[in-house]
Parts: sequence; structure tokens; C-alpha cells
Amino acid sequence: MGSFLRGSANYVWCTTSVLGKGATGAVFQGVNRHTGEPVAVKTFNQLSHMRPHEVQMREFEVLKKVNHENIVKLLAIEEEQEGRGKVIVMELCTGGSLFNILDDPENSHGLEEDEFILVLSHLAAGMKHLRDNSLVHRDLKPGNIMKFTDVDGSTIYKLTDFGAARELQDDQQFMSLYGTEEYLHPDMYERAVLRKPVGKTFGARVDLWSIGVTLYHVATGQLPFRPYGGRRNKETMYHITTEKAPGVISGVQTSENGPIDWCTELPETCRLSLGLRKLVTPLLAGLLEVDPQRMWNFERFFQEVTMILSKKVVHIFFVNKVQPITVYMDPEHRYEELQYLICEQTDMNPVNQLLLYDKKHLSDIVAPDQPSSSYPSTTPRTPLVLFSKQDDDITLTLPETPAVKFGSFPTLVSVEHDAAVGKSMCSVGHAIKRKIDYFSKCVHLMDYSVLMFIEVIVTQLTTLQDRVGHVQSLTSAVSDRFSQLVANHRRFLMLTQMCGGNQESSSQPLRERLEDLVNNKVDAEKAATPTQESSPTQSAAQRLEEMTGNIVLEEMVVRDSLNAMLPVVNQLYERVVRGGQLRRQWQQAGNNAVAVERAPNKASTYVTKLRESWQHLLRDRAARTLTFNDEQFHLLEKMKMKETAKSLETLLASVTATLHHTTDNLADWCKVAKVQRVQTEIEEADVEKHEGLLSSFQDTLGNTEDQYHQTLSGLLAAIKDKKLQDDPRLQTENPAAALE
Repeated sequence: MGSFLRGSANYVWCTTSVLGKGATGAVFQGVNRHTGEPVAVKTFNQLSHMRPHEVQMREFEVLKKVNHENIVKLLAIEEEQEGRGKVIVMELCTGGSLFNILDDPENSHGLEEDEFILVLSHLAAGMKHLRDNSLVHRDLKPGNIMKFTDVDGSTIYKLTDFGAARELQDDQQFMSLYGTEEYLHPDMYERAVLRKPVGKTFGARVDLWSIGVTLYHVATGQLPFRPYGGRRNKETMYHITTEKAPGVISGVQTSENGPIDWCTELPETCRLSLGLRKLVTPLLAGLLEVDPQRMWNFERFFQEVTMILSKKVVHIFFVNKVQPITVYMDPEHRYEELQYLICEQTDMNPVNQLLLYDKKHLSDIVAPDQPSSSYPSTTPRTPLVLFSKQDDDITLTLPETPAVKFGSFPTLVSVEHDAAVGKSMCSVGHAIKRKIDYFSKCVHLMDYSVLMFIEVIVTQLTTLQDRVGHVQSLTSAVSDRFSQLVANHRRFLMLTQMCGGNQESSSQPLRERLEDLVNNKVDAEKAATPTQESSPTQSAAQRLEEMTGNIVLEEMVVRDSLNAMLPVVNQLYERVVRGGQLRRQWQQAGNNAVAVERAPNKASTYVTKLRESWQHLLRDRAARTLTFNDEQFHLLEKMKMKETAKSLETLLASVTATLHHTTDNLADWCKVAKVQRVQTEIEEADVEKHEGLLSSFQDTLGNTEDQYHQTLSGLLAAIKDKKLQDDPRLQTENPAAALE
């Protein structure tokens, strides 16, 4: 019996540790003889050696030419012992190929959003390096993209298998046929698969079609063009790819000789957010274009990918629809563009958007002209919170995904069929787990949003209370100044009473009206009506009367404004801040977030159990025939999968009920919360209005004080002059003594 071990000068590998097989060779896992470092070793079969020597050497030359993080690293090219030819030694990618990842039941509907973006980024970077070196791959597909886990745990996707690669300038063509048929450009498919003798040549852009098919596969878990019967229906496959209209990204035939279902959008089962779909769909449409006049070039592809990757990702929770959304903003976009992008996905007019973040209004954190690149970071668990200012209705809006239901095993043992059903059950299990994760997240985000809203309102009311306190103090200080003016006016009245002689009768009506002013019994019309023909002294006194009358009216308006505002603000503050009305009402409804907190972990446990049983069924399928005891264990695993499936369905029903219950509680709470928010905003407007009144009153009071004192000084000077005229003795004697 021969050994399974084979080797070269510095490496050894085991032929039972197969990592992958192709038409011209196989890849095995091996180690460095000296360091023990695990490696991947590609060996070549007899068919490969039958190719022209130039073609055989091409892969080695390409690998020597490339050196990039997103291309599998070449470690060595060595001669295999026993003269079996050259082997290629490469770094080992322990994550397997992207095809294997997509074939896993967890990814039957494509990769999740962050992983898709990672694949897009790394695939584009690897291809950019190839084009910079004037290389074409010619066999791009998920099976030739490997997942590498770096020492820090990060994931790097790398291009591999350059057996079909060659040097090709942008303006050069080739005629030889390479590639895997589902990923082939239609022109190459026509010659290579349909064997039609078309005299066409192919350029580097055929790689773009393969990239488009690959990205669609990664986004959806399915190939974009699927004739009924798959590879057996080659003519229909060609018809689908060549007859599709511009913008169409998939065509599926569901029955023999049936119609083609064309689609310009990604399917509902796709795990990408609506925000990313809006960017990826035109990218796929451009890549999957067969018309030479419309076909993209690599420069356009790289530009589009760079644009997508440069976007600022903003996670938002839309409370009124209980719906997480994701917005992709250009780095230079401003607040207005964010509101527009939100409107695109929610139909909510920007004026009605109430955006909160970190217990504040977002508009208090970011300036209107601030670029989105400097916005605070958000995550799916800590998003922006979006309320509608206009509408307090809460409507649970669930993703439009097809219903998932577990299949059933046949009564008899069929290792082939049982393994297939087991894989399908794992796929459904993962779909249910994603629903449980999503519903649990929504419950958490409802609680998160309510608590943030409460914090914002409490902060607003606390600030409002402080403003009112400050305004009250300021109003009091201004009132003191006003009182001082009134006191000065009283002294003026006393002065008029001290002026004897002929002035007594003429000043009597003036004193009566000034007394009204002091006692706030002013009639605006009366205060503004001029008296009968009077002396200069009386005219000056009249001006004092008018000034004091006007300022008294304005002081009354300010005082009434404060008296109307104070009790309302104090009541709001006591009810919401000190009494905790909103928080208490939400807590009384029950802490549902805690109730579902462990549901995702339970779902993970159930899915792990499903996968363990499925792996057992896979091993039984590999064995083909089962002993009696093996068959009993086989039946036991099927029974365990059925029970685990029931547990998952029960858990989903429980989380779904909690989601609906929390939504109902949120609807009741939002009605009360809206009243408090509107009242708070009204009082904020009232305080602002009062501050304006007070500021105006301060200005008026200051001006009145200045004019009053000037007029009073003039009046006293006029009285003094009249005294001098009436008493000649004052002109020769000491004036001060004469006045005594």
C-alpha cells in the first residue's frame, strides 16, 4: 500500500487533505519541512502536462509577477520528488473558498451586509492589482476567491488559481477559451459551451461579467441567470444572458420551456439593506451588460466601487415604523442630504423628522454645513433615532421576506435525501435565527429610543427651567430699575407740589394724572393726549407724563408674559423631570427588552444542534450503506432535528408576540410623549418670546431713563429761571440763599 505523503525539497503534503480540485490539478494541505508552517500545495495532473509548455509556464510567471494582500501569496515553486513535475506552494487560507461559504446553509440567501462589502472591497483591490500589471484572470468565480484569517482575527479575501490568467493589455484580444460556464461572458459561452464557430475575440472586459455574476451570487446566494434544468439547458442559458434588456440583473426560468422571470432588483430574500441595494443594483446592471456599447470598462468599475466604499454608513431606527434603516452618504454630504436620503426610504418630509443621538437632538451635535465624514459613528445597536414630529402612530413594518417553514424527512431511511433535507432544515433554521435576531433587536431599539427620547425631553425641560429662572431673575432686576424710575417720578410729583404761587392751579391736573401713572391706572389714549395750551414748564412735565405712561404699559406686558409662562413650565418640569411621568409609564408597561435579551443566544444554540445533526447525516451519506446500529443513530439524529426545529419555531413565536406587545406599548407611550414634546416646544417658544419682550423692554427702559433725566433736568432749569424772573432779589443775592 502506497503512502499518502508526497513532497518536494522543502515541503510535504498529504494527498488525503484535499483543499480543491480542478481540470488541471489539485490543491492539498501541507507543511514546511523545517518550520512546520501550514501551506497549500498545488500539483498538476497529466492533462495539465499535455498543454503547450508556454501555457504550462504561464501560471508560474503570473504568480511571480503579482504581490498584493488580496492575491494568494506565492511561497515557492519547487520540483516534486519522483519527477512528477513542478508544484506551486502558497499561503494557506483556512477559511476555505467563497463558494464553500456560499454553499453553507447559513448563507443560502447570500452574505450579510458587512461581509458583502468586505468581499466587494477585496475583490476590486485584487483585480486592480491585476489590471495594473496588465493581467486578466479569465476564471473569476467564488471558488477562486479564498478566505484568509489574519493573526489579528480579521478576514482577508484573496484571488487564487491563475491557471487561466495571462498578460493582456486593454486594447488586446484573446481567442482561447477558459472559465466556468455559469460565470462566462455570453460571447465566450457561445463558443466554449455551445461550440458555435463564431469568429469573435475577447478582451479583458470579459472578467467584468464574471465579477458581476460572482457579486450577484455573493449578494443573494443564487446565480443571476438560471434556466430550468440548470446546466442541461444550455441554449436557454445563452438566450437569457443575450436577450435580457439593459438594467436587468437576473433571469430565472421556473418550468420547462416556461417564460423567463426578468428582474431589475435584488430579491426580497437578499440580506443587504435597502440603502446598499440602491448602490449595488446599478453596479450589477453595469457589470452584467452584454451590449458592447453599454459595457463598462475596468476604470468605471473601480470608480463605482471606490464611490460605494467611501460612503459614510449611518444606521437609523425609524420608531414610527419600528424599522432599522441604513443610509449611505457621500463624505461631503451635509445634514440636508441626510434628511433627503431618510425621506427616500421613509417617505417622511424633512420638516417632520426628529433625529436624536446620544441623548441630544442631532442638529445640536452636527452643524448644517458639517460634512458627513465627521458625523459621530453609529452601529446597528446604537443608531440615530428617528421620530415623526407630525405623526404619533406606530405601525410595525416587518421585512418582506418569504415565509420560512421546515421540511419533513421521509419515513424510510434514504441517506442521500435525508442529507438534503437536513441541509434545507439548517438553512431554514438560520433564517429563523435571523428573524429572532431582528425581532429582538427591534425590541431593544424601541427601549433604546424611548429612553433616549426621555433623556432629551428631560434635558430640554431642565434647560428650559434654568432659562426661566434666569429670565425671572433678569425680569426682577429690570423691574427694580422700573420701580426706581417710578420712585423718581414720585419725587417729581412732590417737587411740583412744593412749587407754590400761580403754578399750584396749573399743576393740579398734572399731579392727578401722574398719580394715575404711578398707581398703574394709565389709559393709553389718555396718556398720549396732549393737554391744553401750556407753559414751557407744563410742556416739559407733559413729556415726562407721556414717557412714564408708555413704559408702564410695556412693563405690564412683560410682567403678564412671565406670570402666564411660569406655572406651565413649573408644572411640566415637576411632572416629567421630577415626577418621571414618561419613564414611569414605559416601565409600567414591562421591560420587554430584558425578556428577549437571551433569545438570540438560544436560537444560536438550537441552530448549532441542527448543524451537528446535519453533519451526522452527511457522514452517513458518505458511508452510503448503514449497519443496523448506524441506522438507529441515523433515525435518532432525524428525530433530534425535528424536536430542535419545534423549539426554534416556539422561540420565534414567543419573540414575535413580545415584539407585537412592545409595539402596542410604544404606541400608547408615544401619544403621551408627543403631548409633552409639543408642550415643551411651545414653552420654549414662549420663553424665547418673553426674552425678546424683556430685551425690548430693557432697551426702552434705558432710553426712557436717559430721556426722563434729560427732560427733568431741563424742567428744573426752567423752574429755576422762572424763579429768578419772578423774584428780582435772586438776581443780586445769593441764589441758594434766596431759595431757602
